[in-house]
Amino acid sequence: MNFILRIFMTFSSVSFFLIIFLVQNEINPYKIQLGDYAWVTYAVYVTAPFLLTLISLGICKLLSKSTINKIISIETSNNDFLANYLAFFFVALSIKGLATFWIVFGMTILFTFVSRVSYFNPIFLVFGFNFYYVHTGENVKVMLISRKKLKNPQSFESMSVRRINDYTFIEI
Repeated sequence: MNFILRIFMTFSSVSFFLIIFLVQNEINPYKIQLGDYAWVTYAVYVTAPFLLTLISLGICKLLSKSTINKIISIETSNNDFLANYLAFFFVALSIKGLATFWIVFGMTILFTFVSRVSYFNPIFLVFGFNFYYVHTGENVKVMLISRKKLKNPQSFESMSVRRINDYTFIEI
């Protein structure tokens, strides 16, 4: 299940790279049918990452449950990975050829898939999730994805989470 989740999270988090390239190069497979309504295709392009993210969240509900009872420290990480995703936009804007795009896009998917960056999906921010690094009661640093606003360890209440991997948890 974790492998499937990582595939969906990877594609949903790097899909804007593809969208930017398609829009910049005016790639519209429905141009003949839609005529001057290219915006319809572009709206579908922009909707796709949100649907992939919703599927990812649905898959997360199938992951094993765990509980975080106590935390020693909290640090927000909402902005830590944002620079990575802004870089995707700039790279996508600079690529001109189709072959070059697919090679760079393939490498981006591969590197995102094998790293922890795939768990940071900027669309989660739109859906109200926050990213935190927390040190648990066992003094293990983990990433916690939650809709709750966590401010300090003293006010932390035990929470049921889903285990994405040994160091990443999501509260659904």
